[in-house]
Amino acid sequence: FVIAGQIGTYYVCWNVNEEILPEGCELTGVEAELARQEIRNALGLLLDRNYIVEEIGQAGQVPASSFVAMGLTDADGSEFYKNTGVSEEFVGYYDTSVDAINANWDAALAVLEKYYTVDENGIFTNFPALEYLYNTSEGHKAIGEYLASALAGMGITMNLENQEWNTFLNTRKNGDYSIARNGWLADYNDPICFLDMWTSNPGNNDVQYGKGAHKDLAMYNLDLTAYGYETKVEDGTWAETYDKLIVEIKACTDAETRYELMHIAEDMLMATGCIAPIYYYTDIYMLNDSVEGYFCNPLGYKYFMYTTIAA
Repeated sequence: FVIAGQIGTYYVCWNVNEEILPEGCELTGVEAELARQEIRNALGLLLDRNYIVEEIGQAGQVPASSFVAMGLTDADGSEFYKNTGVSEEFVGYYDTSVDAINANWDAALAVLEKYYTVDENGIFTNFPALEYLYNTSEGHKAIGEYLASALAGMGITMNLENQEWNTFLNTRKNGDYSIARNGWLADYNDPICFLDMWTSNPGNNDVQYGKGAHKDLAMYNLDLTAYGYETKVEDGTWAETYDKLIVEIKACTDAETRYELMHIAEDMLMATGCIAPIYYYTDIYMLNDSVEGYFCNPLGYKYFMYTTIAA
């Protein structure tokens, strides 16, 4: 039994157009979306990623604190994910250490109590029911059941919906869901293959950034003047900011600048709360000890051209 490194991230994605504010909430427009961002990020803090990898995954997965997977390198050769985040005290956008679960929980509750009614038992009474979409797999089902139980403890109902693979892909792609199971593997060693999928038009934009009601929401800022560009946008749409940023990244020929711009892109993604990373993938397989010359790489490719079977 072999557990090999694999460059990929298992994550939960939100439909950016899903309404999660309580009924009767008076917030509208940009203020409402800022509230949703705060709520989504708070719910992401509630997830015990260590429990998921140790009790459900059980295959050496690593709790994920960023969307761009571990193993992808930065301009200086260090790992990209180790240079991301919002704090000097931990790597990434969440503190995924075992010791942080209580602090994460308290921080999440402090946010949620701003928007939802709490009874004397600490149960939220007006949080809209959620639906978690996943494709047929006992592993995906087990993670969905854990997510539902974690939220149920505070009065948030999350129903599970299972669909077979092709139907699931179409449902998620069309944005006919509220929360869905998701995952992405690198095609090559470059963070751009995790970042360019979230522009307004690509078919992999399951979150629906820049689509539907989100298309005309003008609330994002982008200032690249410090990097020698003329681009400076205040209160722009997703297409006017994130899409523009990805265009500049793909055209940039200076490696250091290019990677700094990719960190800006991931910051924008994670600020929305629509992407909640769960764990970094591993590649597991069985290999008979009579097999020689076989090898694989962290992109998940398997090579048999030199393989022989010992007598």
